Amino acid sequence: MKPNILFIVIDSLRADYCNGEKKTSRTPNIDFLIKNGVYFKQAISSIDGTFGSLGCIFTAKYPFKNNTTWSKNHTNALGFFKTIKDYGYSEYSVTPDHPFFKTISENFKDKDLTPSTSYLGLWEGIGELILSKLDNGKMQSPWVLFTHIMDLHTLKPLPDEFNIPKYGKSEYDRRISLIDDWLGKFLKKIDLSKTLVILTADHGEFVHDLDMHAEYVPKLQKFFKNGKKFTPEFLTPTGIKIFESLRTMIKKRRMAKYEKSLSTEDLRTLTERGHGILFDEVLRVPLIFSGYGINKHSLIMQQVRHIDILPTLESIIGTFHNEKTDGRSLTPFINGEVMDDLPVYIESVPKLDDSVGDTIGIRTSKYKYCRSRKNSKENVTLFDLESDPLETTNLASQYPSIISEMEQSLSEITSISENDENSDEDSSHVE
Repeated sequence: MKPNILFIVIDSLRADYCNGEKKTSRTPNIDFLIKNGVYFKQAISSIDGTFGSLGCIFTAKYPFKNNTTWSKNHTNALGFFKTIKDYGYSEYSVTPDHPFFKTISENFKDKDLTPSTSYLGLWEGIGELILSKLDNGKMQSPWVLFTHIMDLHTLKPLPDEFNIPKYGKSEYDRRISLIDDWLGKFLKKIDLSKTLVILTADHGEFVHDLDMHAEYVPKLQKFFKNGKKFTPEFLTPTGIKIFESLRTMIKKRRMAKYEKSLSTEDLRTLTERGHGILFDEVLRVPLIFSGYGINKHSLIMQQVRHIDILPTLESIIGTFHNEKTDGRSLTPFINGEVMDDLPVYIESVPKLDDSVGDTIGIRTSKYKYCRSRKNSKENVTLFDLESDPLETTNLASQYPSIISEMEQSLSEITSISENDENSDEDSSHVE
């Protein structure tokens, strides 16, 4: 029997706010999935941006190989969906209306695209769309339903019933509580013995409260967007300068407020993506496998990677991906076996013009090493994750030998990938 697959990606869900001491949200349904499945506590995204991380998940390849950026090469992320379709699965989705999701879901049996400009919450109709698909008989078995939930990314006000301390100290926690409430509704619609549930996030988050997103000024953006319709084109450059000046002023005022109330750790997370900030709050994500094929509850402490999700899924359901990948199946962990820790290649998100991010590095269960992509001697950081989990003390100048080891590991990962690509090209000419 082929199991059904419910694949849920929750945008911007930090692992430490999903499960751990920092969590103040109410998550009985996430807790249920963990207690009835396998929870990987050290799951790491290779990149701190959505589409690059989804490229890693759905191809099991590192960002520099899957080549999935903000605006192009979305077809490179089709690996999972091609494999699963060839295996006889019917594909369904509820995702934001963005070219990336349009591309991967183009040939699905049924897809619902929701406005990416406003990022509707589950309570605004998205949850009902998902429930309508999960109703008995609505989807052709075996099915895979993929949904990308934006409730932690949106700036829309929460429903009053959830925006109270009972559901968390911060708005971020309360949004997690709301998501969990909807997860409970989804779980009531499926048979876990016949359905594999995968829950993860694309990346973590920089801040623990949404109104601290200093780069977002939605009212100002809306004003200028509407005003552009009535503004002569030759005044557009002036309008952009005015917008940026006002946004800078608003950001400075917000920062002055936050500097009085936030910890050093929280303050650093206000930096925009793409500027070399690769702390664990943006890279460590929850990863849960529950339901079909999961025979016992386990908490896995070893470091695992986004690129391991696809090989694990394929191993559980019996499919086979015919392309070379960088990931490995985690089913030995699931079955109680011991596996070696593997390093994770990490990089900062590409720019909006699709140029690569500034920072690359390596994370092990012990250390995190980062540096400039262009120059191995610039912006070098080394953190001892065991003794300094908040990454507050840069040890780079104290441990040159460890830096050398991490640089060697980084070189091995990138060179192996390059050799793989060359071997693929060579083999394509063999008759």
